[in-house]
Amino acid sequence: MTLRRLPRALTPLLLTLLTAQLGTAHAAERDGVRDEIARQDLALIQDQLAQIQRIVDRLEGRVGEFDPHTTRVFLDVPRLRRDLEAVAEGIDDVLEPPRLPPRQPAPLAGDYLRERH
Repeated sequence: MTLRRLPRALTPLLLTLLTAQLGTAHAAERDGVRDEIARQDLALIQDQLAQIQRIVDRLEGRVGEFDPHTTRVFLDVPRLRRDLEAVAEGIDDVLEPPRLPPRQPAPLAGDYLRERH
């Protein structure tokens, strides 16, 4: 059946439905691309966090060199490490969400024969 044979009232409805379907497919594809870009960006942040943690290691070695009588502000390395670890764990949770436990199937009866009374 062609569009010419459809009643005039149904033609706009059919075109709307087809357009919506194509738009939905395109949106799903676009979301997949966005999801992949987001995953790449999060992986980049993970690499940068690893670099920051190496810098914090170097800073931690120098914290003991400061004279408490002349230095007013100190870097709280343990707190900084906890915050960096929390951010890294959050990104890990997004990139590799925990798997759901396997479902426990309901037991089957197994006996499908009945006697006729």
